[in-house]
Amino acid sequence: MGTAQQDKVPFYEKSALGVGALAAFFGYAGVSILAYPVYNMMLGVSAAWIGVALMIPRLWDAITDPVMGKISDNFHSRLGRRKPFIVGGAISMGILFALLWHVPTGWSDQLKITYFIVMQLLYFTAYTVFSVPYNALTYEMTPDYNERTRVMAFCAFFHKTGELLGGWMLPIATALGIWLVADAQELNMSGVQAMGWIVGVVIMLGIGSMPGLIVKERFKKKTQVQQKVKLWDSIKGSCSSPAFLILVAIIVLNTLSGVLAMGIDQYLLVYFMNNGDMAAGLIQKGLLTSGYGIVGFASIPVITWLAGKFGKKGSLFFVYGLMVFGGIMKWFIFTPGHPIFYIGKVAIDPIILIDPLLCGPMWVAVKIMLASMMADICDEDELKHDQRREGMFSAVFSWIEKMVVSLAYLGTGFALALAHFNPELGGAQAPETFTRMRLFLAGAPALTAIFAIVALFFYPITAKRAANTRQQLEDRRGTV
Repeated sequence: MGTAQQDKVPFYEKSALGVGALAAFFGYAGVSILAYPVYNMMLGVSAAWIGVALMIPRLWDAITDPVMGKISDNFHSRLGRRKPFIVGGAISMGILFALLWHVPTGWSDQLKITYFIVMQLLYFTAYTVFSVPYNALTYEMTPDYNERTRVMAFCAFFHKTGELLGGWMLPIATALGIWLVADAQELNMSGVQAMGWIVGVVIMLGIGSMPGLIVKERFKKKTQVQQKVKLWDSIKGSCSSPAFLILVAIIVLNTLSGVLAMGIDQYLLVYFMNNGDMAAGLIQKGLLTSGYGIVGFASIPVITWLAGKFGKKGSLFFVYGLMVFGGIMKWFIFTPGHPIFYIGKVAIDPIILIDPLLCGPMWVAVKIMLASMMADICDEDELKHDQRREGMFSAVFSWIEKMVVSLAYLGTGFALALAHFNPELGGAQAPETFTRMRLFLAGAPALTAIFAIVALFFYPITAKRAANTRQQLEDRRGTV
């Protein structure tokens, strides 16, 4: 079915909504990118305490995310339900992000980690105020099954842009520190603090406000007459939706396998493929990361076309099948002995670029498709409960995703411990250690992709069913 003209979202609105994903990426990932280099390497705080400090906000999110979802669903103003919170959250998030890195260096380790925890709680509260209404807004942009996918493709593009830019935060902070402190030759607090204000003001405050200032809300008037959304009823309603639970299972599987593989591959590149040569291994890791970025950008139009041609489930079946093959191929890709060519003194292993070609498309497809499928689920929820509760779905989904990411980072350390990896041995690890690490790297993505394919077989919403749901909604409450 083609998309009716009135269901199409204008390019400028797609763009304004999409750039919000750039702010959302830095809003969540920015802290984890800088936490260990700043608080451990520069300020000397125990890495174990930093890990605990990074987990504490996830417990706080379990309260604030659903509460924010309820507030956003029930809020009414001349500007809408979502937009005032998006702008207010972006402003407070940007300022608090900058202040995270202004801890006094003369304080004791206990005071430093206390400052970090308190500022994180304030900061992630502001992030919740921004992100929950923002995600809810993406779900309600259009009633059209295929246009939703195209809208989410814009968000995926800017999210992928954030991933590429995020890798430059530390190098730029180092360069700023050298410029601000003439005798400094490495990362220092002046550079970090300058980077904090640049990211906070330009990306979070400035760019993050654009969805709230430019994008239109479809349900601003319709929801003014609906019954109040209740917190516990909404959580139960979300978790009683089979389609929603299937998406939750998929994101849990993806995140766990992705973060595990992301940690293990770097160790194999350094210690197994380059015999402990950290410089050579990290160069190849940078090449691999760039490959994922390029493949991610190139995959966006392909995934969008596949979804229009074969449906959302069909496109996911394709990329997960590719992921199963890619997981198996990791066993052969991440091994020494490949042909090497040199650019100057830099050794390049082109075989490792097969990895992003096989596994990269899945990450873009999930970013696009799961958000688009969430919008379809919100329609079915309205048909069943006669309420628009995008905020609650956004809150529950967001918290689960953030919690799994935090747990997955712990899982990387657990996997290394099970493999009996000893950093003091460098490249002279026992052969069985590398074998176990390669099994983790290859097995995690392949097995989780198989489980995701199985889960998708039970996902009930098709294009035909979504169109029928929309027709019933419009017969009941009119076109919105």
